[in-house]
Amino acid sequence: MAQTAVIGTGSWGTATAAALARGGLDVLLWGRDAGKVAALAAARRHPQLPGELPPTLAITADPLALAGADLVLWAVPTQHTAASARALRAAIPAGVPVVSLAKGLEQGTLRRVSEILAAELPGRPVLALSGPSHAGEVMAGKPACLVVAGPEGAACEVQRRLHGRAFRLYTSTDLLGVELAGALKNVVAIAAGICDGLDLGHNVKAALVTRGVAEMRRLGRAMHAVDSTFSGMAGVGDLLTTCYSPHGRNRALGEALARGAKGGDYLAAQATVAEGAWTARAALALGRAHAVDLPITSEVASLVWDDRPVAQALDALLARAPKEEDA
Repeated sequence: MAQTAVIGTGSWGTATAAALARGGLDVLLWGRDAGKVAALAAARRHPQLPGELPPTLAITADPLALAGADLVLWAVPTQHTAASARALRAAIPAGVPVVSLAKGLEQGTLRRVSEILAAELPGRPVLALSGPSHAGEVMAGKPACLVVAGPEGAACEVQRRLHGRAFRLYTSTDLLGVELAGALKNVVAIAAGICDGLDLGHNVKAALVTRGVAEMRRLGRAMHAVDSTFSGMAGVGDLLTTCYSPHGRNRALGEALARGAKGGDYLAAQATVAEGAWTARAALALGRAHAVDLPITSEVASLVWDDRPVAQALDALLARAPKEEDA
């Protein structure tokens, strides 16, 4: 049987591996920390996820085990992707498709995850899998709908391989738009969490999320992404889950900021990664490069990294000049 390898034992990588193994696929979950991987394999439970891992799911830290994979799902956080891909270059067979599950933009280079993987793993087709998919719900066996983006033939092949009753996949050729949407929605989710933390009400939060979509689309248009992508599963779909789920890491960061937490201190204390914190800075740089105004992103970056008082950020957004609504 063909083997699917999932690289990364964080909550999303582990939940995805478990879901696919339950669906009958031969799945190998690989992690770099041998001690943690051994503990996960022995306990058959992930500390951030409910329930037990399927007995058929293989778990290893041995790079040589990747030699049998003919499809790789990449679930390493964005900021660690380049180093991890470089370290595994010889282990991942040439020609094997690599599908990014990560959502973010690399600091400094502003590269999307697919761009990092293409540079560090040459000779492997690169795609992305994104959409509303909270790891805990996927681990619990609840259905999820996502979109796999990349060259049409490769995307259809990944869809054929991974699609199932509880793991439903659509395809898209807009790799740029799907990755941008997946990264930028995390920034909006931090702002949504601030709305919750300040108890500003449903009206304000709905308006914030709507303007967040407009902001995402503005940058997408400037970078020549397909506009409709931001209305789809990887855009509005993923944004809604991230902004409204009580389990969202980025929304939780926003709530903490509203309560007076310092961004750097909060991030350092977390076992999981709130990618929106780093994406905010990178997105601002992309906005400057493409002459796109990103007011929500700007305030979020200042709150997280410059310790800007929440009241000042809120006043700045509310004081913006009235204008015709843009979508």
